[in-house]
Amino acid sequence: MEYHMLEDVLKSARSKLNLKQSEVADLLGITTQTYLKWENGRSEPKVSQVGKLATVLKISEKEICQGVIQTEKVDPLEFVRRVGILMSHVPQTEMLIGMHEYINDAEGFIEMLTKVSDYPYELFANEDRDNAIFNAKLTLDIIKDGSLKGTPEDIERAQKHAMKVLGLS
Repeated sequence: MEYHMLEDVLKSARSKLNLKQSEVADLLGITTQTYLKWENGRSEPKVSQVGKLATVLKISEKEICQGVIQTEKVDPLEFVRRVGILMSHVPQTEMLIGMHEYINDAEGFIEMLTKVSDYPYELFANEDRDNAIFNAKLTLDIIKDGSLKGTPEDIERAQKHAMKVLGLS
């Protein structure tokens, strides 16, 4: 990894693609002056612009936000081949923890897996609902026996929330 300032990341990625600053600005739908300010370190892109900027410069949003360019990108097919081999030699828990740590859009990743799998994804929603109901009942029991600690306002708010979850309010 090479460590840079944001402006260095933008300039390096743009240069790698042999794009002019004005071409990047056109692709982003912004003025050349706005892009020049980013690349000169006088301002930064808005959060809403980072995704499109990453797409245009063929780098990740994480690389833009952290000011770090991952110098060695692996071809997607080579990535799949290597991960496929390693999956049988790395414990599943470590594999999943690593995926969670390095995947920028965990919800999007889960959504993609849902679309390509035959697992009934709605079971997650049922599980979340069942957990919320369990926690609400537990909260009311703890309040009832007087062992919940907190300000009277916090206890009242917890009770109202629990009752709402259980449909009792």
